[in-house]
Amino acid sequence: MELQQTATTPSRHRFSVGVVFAVYNVARYLPDLLASLERQTLPIESVQLVFVDDGSTDGSLEILRHWAGTRAAHVVVVSQTNAWVAAARNAGVQHVDAEWVTFADPDDVFDDRYFEEVVKFVGLHGAPRVGLLATHQLRLNERGELVDSHPLRVKFAKGSRIIDIDQEPVIQMAVNSAFFRVDVIREHGVEFDGRIRPVFEDAHFIGRYLLASRLHDIGVLASAKYHYRIRGDGTSLMESHFDHPGKYTDVLRYGHLDLLQQAAERGAVPRWLENTLLYDLFWYFKNERALNSASALAPEHTFDEFHDLVSAIRARISDDAINSFDLMGVEYAVRKALLIGYSGVEERPRYVKLERVDEIRQHVKLSYWFTGDRPAERIVTDGVEVLPVHAKVQDLVFYGRPVLRQRHLWIERGRLSRLWLDGEVVPFSRGERHDADETLTRRQLHPQITGQRKALQNRWSDVSTPALQFMKRQARGMYEDLRSGKYRRRAEDAVLGVTVRSQRVRAKYENAWVFMDRNTDANDNAEHLYRWVRANRPEVNAWFVLDENSKDWARLAAEGFRLVAHGTSEWRKLMLHAVHLASSHIDVYVVNPLPRWRYGNPRFSFTWLQHGVTNYDISRWVNSKPAELFVVVTPQEKESIAGDGPYTFTDREVVLTGFPRHDELLRKRRATSDAERDLILVMPTWRKKLAGAQVPGSNERLKNPDFPMSQFALEYNALIGSERLREVAARTGKRVVFMPHPNMRPYLDDFEVPDWVEVWDYGTRNVQDVIARAALMITDYSSLGFEAAFLDVPLVYFQFDASSFFDGSHVGRRGYFDYERDGFGPVATNVAAVEAAVERIGADGFVSDTAYLERTRGAFVTRDELNSQRVFEAMAALHGGPRALDPAIDEAQVPTP
Repeated sequence: MELQQTATTPSRHRFSVGVVFAVYNVARYLPDLLASLERQTLPIESVQLVFVDDGSTDGSLEILRHWAGTRAAHVVVVSQTNAWVAAARNAGVQHVDAEWVTFADPDDVFDDRYFEEVVKFVGLHGAPRVGLLATHQLRLNERGELVDSHPLRVKFAKGSRIIDIDQEPVIQMAVNSAFFRVDVIREHGVEFDGRIRPVFEDAHFIGRYLLASRLHDIGVLASAKYHYRIRGDGTSLMESHFDHPGKYTDVLRYGHLDLLQQAAERGAVPRWLENTLLYDLFWYFKNERALNSASALAPEHTFDEFHDLVSAIRARISDDAINSFDLMGVEYAVRKALLIGYSGVEERPRYVKLERVDEIRQHVKLSYWFTGDRPAERIVTDGVEVLPVHAKVQDLVFYGRPVLRQRHLWIERGRLSRLWLDGEVVPFSRGERHDADETLTRRQLHPQITGQRKALQNRWSDVSTPALQFMKRQARGMYEDLRSGKYRRRAEDAVLGVTVRSQRVRAKYENAWVFMDRNTDANDNAEHLYRWVRANRPEVNAWFVLDENSKDWARLAAEGFRLVAHGTSEWRKLMLHAVHLASSHIDVYVVNPLPRWRYGNPRFSFTWLQHGVTNYDISRWVNSKPAELFVVVTPQEKESIAGDGPYTFTDREVVLTGFPRHDELLRKRRATSDAERDLILVMPTWRKKLAGAQVPGSNERLKNPDFPMSQFALEYNALIGSERLREVAARTGKRVVFMPHPNMRPYLDDFEVPDWVEVWDYGTRNVQDVIARAALMITDYSSLGFEAAFLDVPLVYFQFDASSFFDGSHVGRRGYFDYERDGFGPVATNVAAVEAAVERIGADGFVSDTAYLERTRGAFVTRDELNSQRVFEAMAALHGGPRALDPAIDEAQVPTP
């Protein structure tokens, strides 16, 4: 609806607008807030400000009282014992004498024209039918930058206006950037519910307010900018609430279900309320699917209740609301999980999706969604009943429960195939089938409009355009293309298109096998595999990719590696001819080396050699990666990835070959005498949360000033300074070596390293040489523990922070590997326990206990120096031919302790 000037009745209140601030321990942010109030273009004396200090202990109350001292006419400061933000806001409303009130956060700031814009809008469009005002919330990041990135910002795209939310069901989730009629709040007794913690109390208040008032016109103020602070230290409620039990119980019971009940008492549930609840619910599921998410901290004891509450909420929300929800991007699997995962009955597949055809092996990949037990399958191809070649069930686990399941099948390709599920033939589809929507929304309209416009995007289509305007448009387009480098790229691509097809380049790179570790570093599985291929399969056109400035370039060049510099024109020619790419890393720059929009889909098959044994759940990271082969080391690792569970990969992709670098590691260990195995290694991994602030415009980070007092620093300081550790080393003739993760190098000055501890650097030491000399390793969660265990080097796991390490800040979450049950050494939670374990191992001659040796024997079945050969054969099999069987446990493979 367009804005219309409307006369308003005179207000019975002293102020047009008022603000309630619930204040708790925000002293460091109050100066910015108060300064923004003083900068307002509207005289701040015309705005009532009510500060309710909720038992702060950091001096917040004193700052407010001092500032309010000369502003008593419009500033109220109230003090109460700590009772939570809801109680503080409810108390603040009692002191408001304004027509409109907002509930701003005291760590945020206002744009200089904020209240001027609000008052102006109220004067022009504050008719009684308008029940709520929504201002434009911008994110204020820790670098002081304003970012317009809120998912709900779309409602401001058309500028300031009045919206009928029954017709355009936009939503408002935050009270800090909203204004409410004070008389409506008091007339209907609308309050913040203190039981709704730690979040959603805002959305609940707004929902109760709108339902009670029945006012469905809201004013959208695009010009009134509210600056919402993103705290970099994670101390705000919105950033630190994931471990709060109430988020998974009270929020849903007293927030979601209460609003649904109130709506039902007044008639049907309006679409804007369905959208409000879906917006909040979808974030629960999106967080669980995110690569890094603090939802990993969700308390397990709440999971059953959480799913019961979601089921109750889902039962009151229409299928059409879920299908047509378009207020933010929602992954199909997440939408599907809410649609069918909480119906209370087992959902059977309505169709089977054709995922892919492997034309080399003549296999077809199919998939279908279901819940509960797997349907009974019957496959008939060309009149013959067959079994899948490869199959698994991928569980989409949300908060401890497989809410949705997806079956992946590889079958032999035939002329005619049919699939029966639970006795019924199921149709095939080339894409996901969406149920038909009952309402026409932006989700359907936008692609239709975009398609129509694209069909008409032709310079000859609009002949009605005046000639001068047409010429200006063409000139502008040419200028933009020139400035963006489009013509330069076209010229480069034209030259590349010719040279890459030249006889010289084809002779050089045709059917190339490309190997690389990181672009900046070698000395990982790809280097070792390349070396084996060159020595044993000289007929293969093998190349190794590396940055020319890498410290490893000269070493590999001297050895005779055929090197191609990463990112160069020669590298592009190589990648366009490559039929295989094998790397120890699976980052985007590795698996998608050339942008597809420019060079098309790659010809090569990608083999992930891995950087370390996968013992955590990294499915959120790797499921979307195009790995034709996924190399693993242990049978347990393979089962966790290829078996039923969170991964999408089957035993078609996952191959138990062992790591190529392990072949050399074994040789180095066997070449090391007992006397040379003299190192007690302390090798911790990094904690992402310890990193300092990011330098603007780069990947570098400043040094974290709080690092010296972190638990990590204190624990490892105590360990490397341990006199008991020193005594064991002295008594047994060993050397104590501290080899910290490379990210710890800037912090070494913060450690009190005694003279008898040597500090070694990954940049100057070959980690294989170091591990081959180890008598004992002390690590925490590092994959290097598997390298040591592969050699039966005794291990001690120092895990003083297990609960916080798996908080979602790292790529992996807890997986199949339990350190107590499956680990290759004792788990210690404090320095004294580490010392005791080291003393026991030293007394036993640095040999692991029998129980740990039995575990390594069952895990490491590839200690035969044939790992590179197995990986090569698996890669070759991608072009047809048989796949080798998994290696079995062989007593002869157990290395000498």
